[in-house]
Amino acid sequence: MEDNNNQKPKVFYLDDDEINLAILEANLEDYYEILGFSDPNKSIEYLKNNEVDVILTDQIMPMMDGIEFLQAIKNIQPKVARILLTGVVNQDVMLQAINKVNIYRFHEKSDNYDGLKFDIDNAYKMVKALREKDFYFKELQETTEKLKIIANNVPAQIIHTDMDGNILEINQDSSALTTDSVGKNISNFLPEDELKKFLQTMAKVSETKKNHNIITRAFNFYENFQWFSTVIGPLHSKDKQSGFLMVSQDITDRVNHEEKIMSAVIEAEDRQKSKIARDIHDGLQQTLTISLMNFESLDQNSIQITEKELEKFRSGVRFLRKGLQETRSIAYELIPKSVEDFGFVATLKELIDELNSSIDHTEFNLYTNLEQRIADLNIEYNLFRITQESLNNIIKYAEASEVFVQLTHHDNILQLTIEDNGKGFDVDEKLNSDRSFGLFNMHKRTESLSGKMTIESKEGTLIFVEIPLKKKVI
Repeated sequence: MEDNNNQKPKVFYLDDDEINLAILEANLEDYYEILGFSDPNKSIEYLKNNEVDVILTDQIMPMMDGIEFLQAIKNIQPKVARILLTGVVNQDVMLQAINKVNIYRFHEKSDNYDGLKFDIDNAYKMVKALREKDFYFKELQETTEKLKIIANNVPAQIIHTDMDGNILEINQDSSALTTDSVGKNISNFLPEDELKKFLQTMAKVSETKKNHNIITRAFNFYENFQWFSTVIGPLHSKDKQSGFLMVSQDITDRVNHEEKIMSAVIEAEDRQKSKIARDIHDGLQQTLTISLMNFESLDQNSIQITEKELEKFRSGVRFLRKGLQETRSIAYELIPKSVEDFGFVATLKELIDELNSSIDHTEFNLYTNLEQRIADLNIEYNLFRITQESLNNIIKYAEASEVFVQLTHHDNILQLTIEDNGKGFDVDEKLNSDRSFGLFNMHKRTESLSGKMTIESKEGTLIFVEIPLKKKVI
């Protein structure tokens, strides 16, 4: 609201006596812009088109008394201070003025213009305060309306909660939250395994007094596979946090696009590894196998060579046998042919049997309710890679005596659990380390399948992988 301090307050004065008009103007013109009128009808016409700050009117006039005049302009100039000038203060006149025209002050006519100036100054302060209040209230209403329009048209849901997460306001409906959710707690709309992370983020916002972003799955994720990105910020009232403002956006399309890219990269890598593994199996392994068979078919006693040369021959056969075994191991590490030929479950059972037969100090256990293959070969490849990496880490670092691998399928969800009783490790430190390439790849493979992986490690380690099956197990 503009406030020009050099502009004098506008004081309107109605009096049928021209002398009274002239005397008042002479005494107060240094302080106010005096607008003097003697005709009440002309006064009304003037006030219809011109705003004033204070209205003075004589009470006793021939054409219209002061109260009648103030009644006539009540709706024309509603936000103005009214002062009634009277020769003698009459109780009936006072009651009429109060009841009919909301009079600000009665002032008895006299030569004491300082007293009148005092009343006019206070009246002007009141009017100015009321107009400023109305102005800022109107500004607030307009701003609120603009924000409401913006909030209702932004491609995001805005949620206002109290400090405990109880929903106070929602700008628009979404598939996760609707206006009917007001009054309920935000925790009711988050998957159980996402809730802890969400509450930790809210606590972090309160602690740092800064906005923080979190990506979560929808409550009914396995029905519609929705993802949301939510920026959580603090709301303050009188320098104290009173709640949270959350801006939540559906990023399912973005996540799906990223998953497709990630999956395509991983599939391309796996195809390349599969090709190399097949080339080793069909080419190098066959050559080495035939060579070994030929050498082993020889009767060493009939070979006319020295004992030293015979030992070299035997050593060459041993290295050839070892080389053949190593090519088999390399091909298996790249992509086991059995995953493609027989599926992940059969390959996993074979892998557990091999580990139990080759590693003495660790017992490997497997439970699964799957007896048939998973329809999606990409899921089988990735699950094998995740399991293989986990078991290799256990063998190298965990010093575990027991390992439990569980693969279950229910409600169109695959759950892989790998648990050991080893010495464990600092998960956060490992994930933030430059040497956590294996764990990083496990996470990426899980995410490429719209899945979720959690790792807990203290006394032993638990790795839990959950994969939604968009196709059923065959």
